Amino acid sequence: MNRKVIYLILLFFFAYVKALAQDNVYFQQTEVGFLWGKGLKNWEGGYENRLNLTFSTFHGAKINPNHVLGFSTGLDQYDQINLIPIALGWRGFLGKEGKPRLFAGLDLGGGAAFLEKKETTDWSSSWYEGGMMVSPTAGVKFPAKRGKWALSTSIGYKRQQASFLQGFFDRSGLSSFATPGISRLPNGFSSLNETNYLFHSLVFRMGVMF
Repeated sequence: MNRKVIYLILLFFFAYVKALAQDNVYFQQTEVGFLWGKGLKNWEGGYENRLNLTFSTFHGAKINPNHVLGFSTGLDQYDQINLIPIALGWRGFLGKEGKPRLFAGLDLGGGAAFLEKKETTDWSSSWYEGGMMVSPTAGVKFPAKRGKWALSTSIGYKRQQASFLQGFFDRSGLSSFATPGISRLPNGFSSLNETNYLFHSLVFRMGVMF
């Protein structure tokens, strides 16, 4: 994701949350859990199962008693890369207030590879980039006996794209064109290799709602 776009989204996000907190429509859901899916191939050609940590926090506005729109972010730790998801989100509830309620959610956005360091030598440079993400969820909200908070448990699916890029510097001073699949190389590179990842994960989380 373009960093300037992400910074603008985050700036708007925090201003939005501050404004909501002054009203009675603010909603927050914070959960921690794990991502379960297929990992890298083993020496026999099969896939190892992976179990990765995930943290998620959703902040939104109640448009009515049963529906919330907002933003989500967090941390997803895959075997190859750590990503910060940034997404628009929706939460919908079924049931009576004060009782256990079913809920569903949908987050649509992307992952940012802020936590991954760019490695540069005299000859090459390599870095990770995030990509598009979509994650539907379903769960149960258990209200506390006292206070306005509630426990939540959820299960869902997450589809996350990411890529690893390695470029070799152009020492000739001539402009270069990309290898197949890349329209044009960044300035200063003679070649660029890209490895794409697509993570399909079952998501299990527990947390709190306010």
